[in-house]
Amino acid sequence: MSNNIAIDGPSASGKSTVSRMVAKLLGYVHVDSGAIYRALTLQIIRDGLAGASPEAIARHLSSVAMRFFVEEGAVRFTINDVDPGTAIRSLAVQEQVSAVAAIPEVRTWVGERLRSLTTFGNLVVEGRDIGTVVFPEATFKFYLDADPEERARRRHHEQQDLAGNAMNPVEVKRALLQRDACDQSRSTAPLAMAPGAYRIETTHMTIEDVVAQIVEKIRTVPKHRLPKAIERAGFSPFVYHFSRVFFLCYLWIFHRYATHGLKHVPREGGCILVSNHASFLDPIAVCCNIWKRHVYFLARDTLFKQSRFMKWWAIAVGTLPIDRNKGDIRALKGAINLARQGNMIFLFPEGTRTRDGHLQPVKAGIGFLIEKAGVPVVPAYVRGTFEAFPRDAHRIKFSKIVTYFGKPLTPADCAVFKGDPERHQKIADLVMARIAALDPAGGQTSVFAKATPDKS
Repeated sequence: MSNNIAIDGPSASGKSTVSRMVAKLLGYVHVDSGAIYRALTLQIIRDGLAGASPEAIARHLSSVAMRFFVEEGAVRFTINDVDPGTAIRSLAVQEQVSAVAAIPEVRTWVGERLRSLTTFGNLVVEGRDIGTVVFPEATFKFYLDADPEERARRRHHEQQDLAGNAMNPVEVKRALLQRDACDQSRSTAPLAMAPGAYRIETTHMTIEDVVAQIVEKIRTVPKHRLPKAIERAGFSPFVYHFSRVFFLCYLWIFHRYATHGLKHVPREGGCILVSNHASFLDPIAVCCNIWKRHVYFLARDTLFKQSRFMKWWAIAVGTLPIDRNKGDIRALKGAINLARQGNMIFLFPEGTRTRDGHLQPVKAGIGFLIEKAGVPVVPAYVRGTFEAFPRDAHRIKFSKIVTYFGKPLTPADCAVFKGDPERHQKIADLVMARIAALDPAGGQTSVFAKATPDKS
């Protein structure tokens, strides 16, 4: 499941602008639920059903088709294969939308489509019943409000910008107050503040202040709890941080270690870190220079069987074992839950070290994990570890090691494969293409770039 943020409130309370900015800052996908209701209302008007009975409109829903996609960090859509454009903001739609939105069948129809958007990843959804009905289990809930005079002023300004001519402010205020009354008095999913929601009075606040308050509230929530499996197994933050500093010093001294693109690694929030695998040195080369974040490792279970010390150390630094010889659903679920809870996990899509220094084909399992986790995926390419300590080598050579981090692959990038029976393999191939593209020598890019499109 996605980690969703619900932002509710009456018309012109600032939901749209605030939601877009919050989504952009957090790397989430923005969803304007009101746009869906307005587009549906516009379609009903165009189909000659303006003012029709609720029963007639409910029957008409089966002839309306919406297709959703993500563009520039926000959910967009067509209705009956047509982009509704700015017509959904017209005064005619504004006057009709409350009556349409009050129809129970309409709210059910729209709610189902909103919940289907979780395939795009983490969402910031704005509306009037998002925290109460659509996503009652949202990770965070906010309710924005402002006094009617200020909201009418905002709506009048918005209407003037869209219409391109002078609008009657009295008429705009009348329509807004009428919408308020309909939203708050309807029998199905009336406008209300969700239990546990944070209320923000925006009358005398700037958009930036509101956004800052929401983001601060999200970021000051107590950090995640460790999974019980890790707590019981002897996980030790001290051992992790000591090991990280030790290996970082080792790489600096003996391998002239350097990293590029660390700005692409999120400072907070769930994410998956993936890299090529050429050597036992790869995990420390990728992770030891990532400060102020704990990186959990997904590693083959044979690592825990090499010696008592290795088992103790692997568990102490937060390594999750996985059986590569069979579908280890339990391990995959553990990794997915870690990412959903706001953690960073690291794994090798190839599963095992290369024998010749070249990237290897990947299986669909990594695509399954990425799709279900619904978090950004940060690709990394490690150069020099194969020359320093290749497979079957008995000693380490002191060659230069460099790690390159790339732009994250977002849930929206993976959502283009939705419905494709081979989507997990295509996601896995796309991940490897992103890793290959980071090779400064360009030697691996051609192997995977043709598998799937790279839109970074």
